[in-house]
Amino acid sequence: MKYIGCVLVLLLGSISLAAVPTKKPAFKINKILSGEGSTFGGLAGSGFTLLDVRRTADARKKLERIVLDVGDINGSAKKGWPGYYFAELKSNPQRLIIDFSQMPNARINQAQIASRLKNSTSVRKTAMSMDPTDSSLILTMDLKQNTKVRVYQVAGQKSTSKVVIDLQAQ
Repeated sequence: MKYIGCVLVLLLGSISLAAVPTKKPAFKINKILSGEGSTFGGLAGSGFTLLDVRRTADARKKLERIVLDVGDINGSAKKGWPGYYFAELKSNPQRLIIDFSQMPNARINQAQIASRLKNSTSVRKTAMSMDPTDSSLILTMDLKQNTKVRVYQVAGQKSTSKVVIDLQAQ
C-alpha cells in the first residue's frame, strides 16, 4: 500500500508538470498607434539629453518621419539604446505625448522644435516642457485627425541613439 501511494504521487506530479508550459510566450508591444494607444522603450540610466530633432517627409506615401537624437547626460553621443520613454497617442484632439524619464537637459528649445516642424503635414503644434522635480522632458505634438503613429527606438552604433516617430496621414 505504501508503494502504491508513492507511485500515485509520482504519476500525478509528472502529469501536473506536463501542464506547465516550459517556455514563456514572448511579450509583444504593438508599436503602430491608431486612434488611442501607448508604447514605451529605452533603458534607464544616469541621465540623458535631447540633442536634436529632425524631420523628413515623403509626399507620395503621405509619410513623415521625426527623429529625436538622444545623448548622454553631458550632451555627448550615446551608443546603445536611448533613455526610457513612454509615448501615448490620445484622441479628441489627436495628440502624441512622449515622456522621457531622466532627461533633465536639452540642446534644442521649444522655438527650434516648432520651426523644424512648421511645414509638417501631420503635426499642427508642438510643445516641450521640462520638469526639474523628476528630471523628465515631455514633448507634445498636436496631430491632424486620423494620423497613424509608429514610435520605435534605434540603438546608436555609429552615431547617437534615436527615438523615431513615423506619422502617416489618412
